[in-house]
Amino acid sequence: MILSCSKYGLLYCLFLCFPITSWAERANFSEFCSALDGQWQGSSAKSKQKPVQTKINANCSDDRRQLILTVNPSAKHPLSETWWFRARGEAISLIYFDGVDEDKSQLFSLYHHQGSYSLLGEGELNSRPAMIQLRFDQKEVGWLWLQNIQYLDDDTDRYLFYRGIEMLPAAEQ
Repeated sequence: MILSCSKYGLLYCLFLCFPITSWAERANFSEFCSALDGQWQGSSAKSKQKPVQTKINANCSDDRRQLILTVNPSAKHPLSETWWFRARGEAISLIYFDGVDEDKSQLFSLYHHQGSYSLLGEGELNSRPAMIQLRFDQKEVGWLWLQNIQYLDDDTDRYLFYRGIEMLPAAEQ
């Protein structure tokens, strides 16, 4: 059976992301935006690749309806990549630019669970339909940003790790 969130609904897909004993609830984008606002640093790695040191600038707009994350270096080259999130009613719009490929756009739903945030949306990765999860797990100090995928054209019933970015407060210079 092929899992399709559009067929079974987002609630089913949430069930796959979080244990049955703990349900996620819709999150407020302005709280998410404020929580990530600032200068971050840490290691970043894609699946089966060597970690690299990364700097992340997170800028939340004054109205807390837009968040721009600049990740340097990018996963594909030594320049930066840009993640531009915008609140659009209940949906979160993302425009992603990595300096190599054409801009990518995606719609997500934002959820909150025990201090952490998860953005979930259907898209495409490696020319395959996929459920994409951008998870920001709150740590004692900072965040762990996990980028996970679940291909919708196979029977895998779990998310696969794609990339992780450690987000620790940047040292004052």
